[in-house]
Amino acid sequence: MIRFYKTPWFTRVLHPSCTFTIPSHNKIYLTFDDGPDPEATPWVLDELDKFNAKATFFCIGKNMEVNPEITKKIVRKQHLIANHTFNHLKGWDSADEVYIQDVEKCEKLISQFTSCKRLFRPPYGRAKRSQIRKLTGFKSIMWSHLSWDFDPSLNTRLAVTKLKKAKAGSIIVFHDSQKAFKNLKIILPEILNHFQHKGMKFDTLA
Repeated sequence: MIRFYKTPWFTRVLHPSCTFTIPSHNKIYLTFDDGPDPEATPWVLDELDKFNAKATFFCIGKNMEVNPEITKKIVRKQHLIANHTFNHLKGWDSADEVYIQDVEKCEKLISQFTSCKRLFRPPYGRAKRSQIRKLTGFKSIMWSHLSWDFDPSLNTRLAVTKLKKAKAGSIIVFHDSQKAFKNLKIILPEILNHFQHKGMKFDTLA
């Protein structure tokens, strides 16, 4: 299995309107998909606190609905909540109208917790161009580096080595989910420590 830790060029070609990096000379942008989770997300928040790091959480609507206190905690700690659809839909397998409605349903829920920035990330990084185009008013965020923390066969040493090659302006994806938690607990502290020692800051996407 080929793992692209750095986003390949052809993905950028497929989605030219999406954001893959943020211009910066001293910031790394950590993002967490698929939460909130009652075990993984509080751990992530505590770990970020140790490094005075801020991050963006691309939350699934149905997970926010069943974990409202954790969602509030993300906001209270001045991290950013963003949209990852309500039901974690695969864009390639969904009709455009169904997909857009699911995104808007998630955004409506987000507005109950915080002011909406209308940032969106398609689950699996897979959405039709037509769906991205129809999400008017949203800024669609992809990534420059993927941790692969959700993969149970992951070589975490290799993942850390690959992620350490990220540069200022990079957007790194982790997952605050049960599936990823075992690997996340190994990878995230090392990445935070590495980039802090390099003088980098960790900030939200907006």
